[in-house]
This record gives sequence, structure tokens and C-alpha cells, in this order.
Amino acid sequence: MKGKVLCLMIAGMVFLAFCQPARGLVKGSYTEEAPIKEKDFKHPTDWLELGLEVRLRAEYDDARNLNRKQVGHDRIDGRIRIRFPVKVKINDDLDFNIRLAGEPRYYVRPPSMNKQLTRHELLFDRLNFTWRNAFDMPLTIVAGRQDLKLGSSWLISDGTALDGGRTGFFDALRFTYKLDDDVTADLVLVSNHADSAKLLQPFNDRDDDFSEQDEQGGILYLAKKQGKDAGIDFYFIYQHDTKRTRATGSEGEIYTLGMMKYGRLDDNWQYCMEFAPQFGHKNGRSLAAFGTNNQLIYNFNDEKKNRIILGYEYLSGNDDINKNFDKGWGRIDTWSALYQGGIDGLDGRSADSSNMHRGYVEWVTMLTEKTEMRCSYSLLFADENTAAGGTGALSRSGIFRGQLPRVQIVYTASEHIKHQLEAEMFCPGNFYNNSANDPAILLRYNLIWTW
Repeated sequence: MKGKVLCLMIAGMVFLAFCQPARGLVKGSYTEEAPIKEKDFKHPTDWLELGLEVRLRAEYDDARNLNRKQVGHDRIDGRIRIRFPVKVKINDDLDFNIRLAGEPRYYVRPPSMNKQLTRHELLFDRLNFTWRNAFDMPLTIVAGRQDLKLGSSWLISDGTALDGGRTGFFDALRFTYKLDDDVTADLVLVSNHADSAKLLQPFNDRDDDFSEQDEQGGILYLAKKQGKDAGIDFYFIYQHDTKRTRATGSEGEIYTLGMMKYGRLDDNWQYCMEFAPQFGHKNGRSLAAFGTNNQLIYNFNDEKKNRIILGYEYLSGNDDINKNFDKGWGRIDTWSALYQGGIDGLDGRSADSSNMHRGYVEWVTMLTEKTEMRCSYSLLFADENTAAGGTGALSRSGIFRGQLPRVQIVYTASEHIKHQLEAEMFCPGNFYNNSANDPAILLRYNLIWTW
């Protein structure tokens, strides 16, 4: 009965979203009054800006552990993420920003779950002051809880790896200095805690951790533009992990140096190359690792905006998983919601996806003026078979992880409403043993409202 109610709710919301009238098509009170109401809602005064973001998600996955014989191998869940952003304008250069967020989840399957309703709490995922032109200089300071994405976001994008798609913030102090029109320098000091109640206790706290350990550190990021669609970035990341709360957590100090070069070869070809050597110590072992992420893009420059992306990503591995490349603050599902944070946890820390070679091809096209489709195919290999080979789900000697086709369709109905449909399948290779040899699938639908 509960499953039927959830399906009816989802179907009803989708129907309402598709049936909303388009602005400007009908002459009358709707077209004339809606902008005024929207302005009143977003800007009730000249010093206050309000917003509302709602994401309805329905998801089905099967054999996430590559074994359909396990109890509870398939899952069906519905989630509603609601966020209320508020900006208070203190003066022309100083803002106070706050956002309240929640994402309750209800699991229809598996029925064996003790708690089918989870994460029903509210928390502040944004709470900061932003000061522009600080000290009469081309300097912007953001102090407090904030989102942070630098460069390609490959290694700097998510400060709450265990929190899924609900949050991704950093508790940080960020200085952005514009050296000239083409050069920007960022210095970020980070102090993240595993305990979600350490700094700001959530309402109806459910004791959900943000990460496996406390994380302090700093980031220095230099970005230089070199003409249109071209530039070069350099960065240094220092991460000090302490007080791990889980067996998969870490303690130690990790240093990552990075460089990203991107640009155009001609009107059709683009490229992006990123390299990141890493060293330090982790869980009592010395660390010397390397990662790289590269793309070569061909733009057809046609009315459908067709483009082909050829890519290669490498995160070094070792017999000892503590010596694998550590993605640090980049543990987010950028190319697979099924593999990253799910299947990759069978042989390492969830959402790290280290000890990996990934070669892929992706086709992007506009099916209609408002509909984008992305189709990709990835081949995944392990850098090394690990010391855990022969145990759990891992084979003794194989290095072929598997293949992963993925399709994503995004329909932008209006400036406020967007639909996303995604389908993935992972076919395991000989890196896994016979007990973990079943294909895994994921189907996901998002309906997003933004005001």
C-alpha cells in the first residue's frame, strides 16, 4: 500500500509539472501578474532575497553488490530534497547567506529494512558572510559554511562524502584575490567534522555522519585565463585527517599538487588535461600516488550541438588500499551514481573509485531545443589486484573491473522546472569473483523546481 501511495505521489507531481502553462502563450492575468508575484516572493524588501529549491527523486537499483542472491539486493526509494536559501544584504559589498536543507528518504524496498523512512532531519548547509572588495582591494572573503568547487571540480567539490546528494558543503574560510583581469588566486582554510552535530546540530538529529573522519587543511588555487576557452590552473591541497569514526576512515596527512591545462586546437577540437601527484602518510603507511583526468572533445558546431568526448582517468592503486590515490574532497558521483559510492566500495572506501583506469567515450546532443541527451560507455580496469584478492567479492588475479553504459536525458521545461532521467548498467569483469558476477542496474528520475 505504501509503495502505491509513493508511486501516485510521484506520478501526480510529474503530471502537474508537465501541465503547467507556458509563460507568454496566453494573454491575460497569468502572464501579467506572475512576474510581480515572483518578484514579491524573491525580493520582499530591497535587502532580503528568498528562494526555494525542491528536488523529487525516484530511484531503483538492483545488484549494487553484484550479487542478486543476497537478501535485499534490489532497492526502490523516493526522496524529496527541499532547500530554503536566504540572502540578507547588509550593504553593497556584504551579505549574510543561510540555507536550510532536508532530504527525507522512504524505502519501498527492501522490506527487510528496520527503518524505511530515513534522514528525516533539517540542517543548515549554508551559513556564511560574503564580503566583496574587502579592505578596498579586489578581494572577496567568504567565512562559514559554504559550497566550494574549484577548477574542474575533480578533486575539490564535496566536503560531506557520506551525505549523498543532500549536501556537499565545507566549513571554511575562503579568500579570492583577483590579481588582474586574467589571474585569480584562491586560499581556502577548511575545518570539516565527521559528526553532523559538531558545529550546528540538525533539527530532529538522526546522528548521520558527514564523513569517516574529521578533516582539516588548506587549498591554494591559482587560475590564469589564456584567451577564450583556454587557461592553465595550478593548485596545492593539504588535508589532515584525524579522529576516524569508521574502519574505512583515515588518519594522516596528505599533500596533493595539481595542474590543469585546457584550451582549443581549432574551431572544432577542445582539450582538458589535469595531473595530480600525491604524497604523505595515511593510516601509518607512506603514500606516493598519482592521478590524472583528461578529455579530448570534438564539437560538430551544428544546430543540435553534437559533440563527442574521449576521456581517460587514472587513479593509482596498490596492494595496500591505504596507498591508493586519495580523492579527498572530490568524492562525488560525477560519472556514475551506480559505481561511485556503491560498487567501488567492494574493494575500497566508498566514492573514492581509486585503483582505477577508466577509458570512456561520450556523445552529447540536443534532441529538441529544451532536451539534452548524454550517452556514455566506460571501460574500467584496476591498476593492481589488491592484497584482499580472493576474499569477499574479489578475484585473486583479475584486473578488468567491467564496463558501464549510461544514458541521461535532461528536459528543461522552463526556467523553474527541469526533468532528469538516467539509466546505468555495470557489467562486472574478472576483477570480481563468481559470487559477485551479476550485472547491476540503476534507474533514476529527478524533478527539480527552483525559484
